[in-house]
Amino acid sequence: MAWLNGVNVSIVLFGIGLFGLVLRRDLVVKLLALGLVNASTILCLVSLGARIEGAPPILGGPMEAALIDPLPQAIVLSAIVINFAILALALVFVMLLVERYHTTDSQRIDRETCKEQEQEEKHANEDRPLPKRRQEQEETPWS
Repeated sequence: MAWLNGVNVSIVLFGIGLFGLVLRRDLVVKLLALGLVNASTILCLVSLGARIEGAPPILGGPMEAALIDPLPQAIVLSAIVINFAILALALVFVMLLVERYHTTDSQRIDRETCKEQEQEEKHANEDRPLPKRRQEQEETPWS
């Protein structure tokens, strides 16, 4: 089972995540797939930087052992935090879309936004006010 290492597992996870991003229509599933792609990338970086025979540079171990560079580990920790922030922000946007369109289907949301744009263009050419539902959505609670 020499083929079962972190790099090969990360390649499989990356493929599954990319499959979910491209072929699924549900926005929540797309966010989960994006998280899987991020996790597979981090797993690949950690697996590539792993050294079994290396010594940490802090402890002052035996001088004949090769020292491990801590910089890739610090970069991976930063990537984990950034990925968490991106997923949290994307989840907030999905929640706003669900609140407005009452669905998580990306194609249905796209159709609804196209209809809204057509209505706005139609009403911009005429001098009539927007429909009642659209006026209520333009008013924000903080304004």
